[in-house]
Amino acid sequence: MSASSLSTQNAPSPWLVVPFYVWGALFFITASMLMSLYADQIFISFVGPKILTITHLFVLGWVSMIIFGALYQLIPVVMEVKLYSEKPAFFSMVMLVIGTIMLSASFWNSYIAGTYLKHIGGVFVILAALSVVFNVLMTSRNTANKTIENLFIIVSSVWLLFTVLFGLFIILNLNWGWVHKSNVDLLKIHVIVGLLGWFMTLVMGVASTLLPMFFIAHQLNKSWIRKALILSNIGLSGLVIGLWFDSCHLITVASALVWVFGFSFFLRYNFEAYKKRLRKKLDIGMKLTVWAFVSLLLFFVFGLMSLFASKCCPSMVSPLYINFVLFLILGFFTILILGQMYKTLPFIVWLWRYQGKVGKYKIPLPSDLYSEKVANAHFYTAISGLAILSAGILTGLSLVLYLGSGLITLTSLLYGYNTLKIVLHRDHSQPLQTNKN
Repeated sequence: MSASSLSTQNAPSPWLVVPFYVWGALFFITASMLMSLYADQIFISFVGPKILTITHLFVLGWVSMIIFGALYQLIPVVMEVKLYSEKPAFFSMVMLVIGTIMLSASFWNSYIAGTYLKHIGGVFVILAALSVVFNVLMTSRNTANKTIENLFIIVSSVWLLFTVLFGLFIILNLNWGWVHKSNVDLLKIHVIVGLLGWFMTLVMGVASTLLPMFFIAHQLNKSWIRKALILSNIGLSGLVIGLWFDSCHLITVASALVWVFGFSFFLRYNFEAYKKRLRKKLDIGMKLTVWAFVSLLLFFVFGLMSLFASKCCPSMVSPLYINFVLFLILGFFTILILGQMYKTLPFIVWLWRYQGKVGKYKIPLPSDLYSEKVANAHFYTAISGLAILSAGILTGLSLVLYLGSGLITLTSLLYGYNTLKIVLHRDHSQPLQTNKN
């Protein structure tokens, strides 16, 4: 993102956005450390108490926290209008922090015990989601820039609301038994709607705006992303129906293929941007972004394999499904966030510190606000850690799983270091020397 695009008068206060990045880094470190201590719990049950705790710390505290913060910064860029209100945005951060801690803590020993803590934590998360949805819808109402990218953001906010409400429904159903379906089946719907509906729809909308901007690519075919929006949502709706009526395996598989087909149009659009890019050399942020899409390819592979394995190799369904989720959360989303942090947070802090000093003082570049060596280091630890984790899940070897978890923990610590280095940056400007005759 160019400095000019972020310096718009529509940009929100930096101290609204920055705390989201700090909290996200703290949750990333916490979740990674717990994963490195309890990694072998995945072999007992991927919906066991410890795994549910760690998963919610990753999904709510890490991925959702960063996405909320980035969204508040990027909505003015995408919609070309001021954020409707910063108060509900700040409220959503407070609610998400409290809700994530309470909900995750309630899962630690049992996903059935600690009912009231789950309910209260779930309500806080729902309030956070409602605040985001409210801000998105009200901001979109005020914009004159009615683009397909805006529609992606609006649709994703609706899926976000569905995700958190369905999650609360699962918790309540554990106690009152409204529907006689297994927790695993309900969790599959919850996970898929959250990952494909909320996260992926939002990523498609934002990425279709930002990636061409970062690549400096012009004259792209917008029909690709229109098809992506329509087909991906048709496919996801069919997936929900097929998974709810678990006997409809044909509907589930067909809907999954429709979603993948729709998503391929999004990939086609951004691959066109990559080919037409004027900026040929990729910095660390864009290198990580490219690798995030490699993880996304593996996510598709494991997802389709898990669907077909139930008929031919039932024993492999669980490892394949775990890898399916792994390559989306710790693969695509995590590596994408690692990369895009270097395209957003340094500019936010840089503009806050130096915007009024351009041309008057000698000032550092946004890339000087973080350590490139540290960023390159967690580039390698993230990719190798993910690959080793995946191998550990497929082979059932605890030692391999712990090694991969350790590398992810190291990634989180390195990322946390660079995040704090950027946030705690102090003004290093110096007056320009003028020649005197």
